[in-house]
Amino acid sequence: MSLRLNPFRCFRSVNTFSRNYSEEKTRYQIEEEGPKPRLVHGQPYPEWRKPWIQRDGEFRSKLSVFVEKNPSPDILSMMSSIPNLTMTKIKSWWANMKILQEIENQKFLPKRVATLGSNLAAVHFFTHRECAVRLKNAPTWISGNIETLKLPDRYTDGYLVEAVDCTNFHHNGIRYEGLQNLQNLNFLKWLCLKNNKYVDVWGIDRVAGQNGDTLEYLDISGCDICVGCIFALVRMKALKFLVLSDPGDDVKMQAAISMLEQEKPGLLINAI
Repeated sequence: MSLRLNPFRCFRSVNTFSRNYSEEKTRYQIEEEGPKPRLVHGQPYPEWRKPWIQRDGEFRSKLSVFVEKNPSPDILSMMSSIPNLTMTKIKSWWANMKILQEIENQKFLPKRVATLGSNLAAVHFFTHRECAVRLKNAPTWISGNIETLKLPDRYTDGYLVEAVDCTNFHHNGIRYEGLQNLQNLNFLKWLCLKNNKYVDVWGIDRVAGQNGDTLEYLDISGCDICVGCIFALVRMKALKFLVLSDPGDDVKMQAAISMLEQEKPGLLINAI
């Protein structure tokens, strides 16, 4: 006896998943509802195991907002330096907070990919950050004001990313965390990372591992390039044209580029 799957049943289950995802509560709705009672094996969490600030009858002041189960080291460091606090330290702390925020904003979001698919999710990520994206067999680039682009907010056929230009990536360029948004782009052949100063050996290695089988053109001029970056490029099987900064009198970089040319004789290298 043979078993036959009902395609309509499979489609209904996938449709139900996407609908449930779209109906998830936002962070603001969750915060407005307040914390839910914690349960352990279906039983209320013991009172004696709660942090003292969360126990009934304990006094709470306005400073209790800084009391956590695991206090933030940054907050503790700032509070300990209050007697010797200077404007220079405040500016340094604020600059570090901006860096952490930008890293968080560039992280790969699995939920975004679950809703849009890898290609359309990449279009949203890069166009939101002042980059240009070209789809397969498309004559024009997708770029400009994100409010006027009107990209689909659900998975849509036909969005196959073939080229990404990160020359104008906002906030001084894409970082290691942002490069993960290039994964699963099976039609990506052209990538420009020109003048992205945060792209270093770790970023090049990530691109080589994710997109080395399809990427044919790569521009890494103006990036933080070292000998390790050249060695990582050897892993890119489909690479045909490479643009990088002139190594000048750096003997190690010159030797590494020569080894790359010997390893990949069909690769054209343009040092600008």
